[in-house]
Amino acid sequence: MHVRAMLLFSLAAAVPAVAGPYDQPYVLFEANQRSPTADTRAATIMNIDGVRMSPGRSDPVAPGWRTVEVSIPGPPGMSNPERATLKIETEPCTRYYLGAKRATRTSTDWEAFVVAKEPILECKKKFKL
Repeated sequence: MHVRAMLLFSLAAAVPAVAGPYDQPYVLFEANQRSPTADTRAATIMNIDGVRMSPGRSDPVAPGWRTVEVSIPGPPGMSNPERATLKIETEPCTRYYLGAKRATRTSTDWEAFVVAKEPILECKKKFKL
């Protein structure tokens, strides 16, 4: 029995580990939910670099230039939101909050933008950045 356990351990050690999304420095995108004003709204992330994102999830992506498609408010009275695309040069271990704004309260044209960014402290600590 002891030999069998040793064999299983040896086989397990020989199988290469599969790298996960948190095994290297990463970036997160989130809809800005922090106290939006009448002229700003959260922008829901629809896809990153053409990869569809699940609603409400923030899957990690590698740092660098990213193309992020977001859903922003449409014209007043319309239930269909519009889409906007942002090209963002991201930094490792950073979370980006995305929103939409309009020039005035009566304006109907919304524009997507990066509301804020903040360091992901556990990522910076893990990768000594």
